[in-house]
Amino acid sequence: MKKARGLSTICTSLALASPGLAQVPAPGCYARSYDAAHLAANPAQGVAELRLWVYDETPGNPAAIVAARMADQGQGAADGVAGLELRQTAFCDRAEGACFVECDGGSLATAPQPDGGLMLTTRHFTIGDSDMCGGTSNLSEGGETRYLLAAASPEVCADLSRLHPIPAAGCWGVDYPDQQRGQGVLALRLLVREGGEPRAFPLAEGVLAVKLPDSGRAAQGGMGGVRASAPVWCSAQDGLCLSSVDDGAFRAIPEGEALVLTTEGYSIWGPEGAVFDLAVDGAPTTHRLQALPMERCRGME
Repeated sequence: MKKARGLSTICTSLALASPGLAQVPAPGCYARSYDAAHLAANPAQGVAELRLWVYDETPGNPAAIVAARMADQGQGAADGVAGLELRQTAFCDRAEGACFVECDGGSLATAPQPDGGLMLTTRHFTIGDSDMCGGTSNLSEGGETRYLLAAASPEVCADLSRLHPIPAAGCWGVDYPDQQRGQGVLALRLLVREGGEPRAFPLAEGVLAVKLPDSGRAAQGGMGGVRASAPVWCSAQDGLCLSSVDDGAFRAIPEGEALVLTTEGYSIWGPEGAVFDLAVDGAPTTHRLQALPMERCRGME
């Protein structure tokens, strides 16, 4: 990966960065890779590389995507995530000069530097996703921790700012002649509504519905003959569609005039807590959906 210019440091002190210096930085990429000599001299440091992409999530509302490649020492080793890249999205407050993680995940004070770089200061900032594979860690080393990043070219953050494909608005679906061909499903519908406000990472919102047979996997899980649906949200930030973080996810990627839905685990809930996994035995499972007249998704609004 291309390294950013400039020096970087990590340190601890008794007070956070002066509020007078803290402000949300200009949109763009900030980054730093720490070499082996630096890590050896700072054995408590758990971050081997840190990147920050600052952007406006909606007009006038800044946000940041943080990506940290964890070192085999410090917090990275303690959390068992050495060598992994963990990511987090934070929403920034211009008045506070800081970016915050939802659900009490911590914050980063951001102080732009005269050379165009950026000082990050934190006492607590969770990174990673505890609900997905990969693990979590913290950018704080147990106290106030600072990272000095350099301004970097957009290419350094290209994977953080990239838009992933999401389904277009409309009615999409497939009907199967039997459950074997449908991998346990008789019919599948995905209704995608027209988009909302402009966003840096567009969202697709809609409903996923299934018709299940009265035998096979569905019957074994108490879902025989059930018709079930769930609201879904798809984000161009990662290309994932989900109903909640606990129920798994799927991708719905345009391919020609079709929509290819793929999942390794997505739970559909039925009556009395019964559940049906759209994936077969945890293996990647695919359904090829076709564009249908809107009346074929009638009642899903």
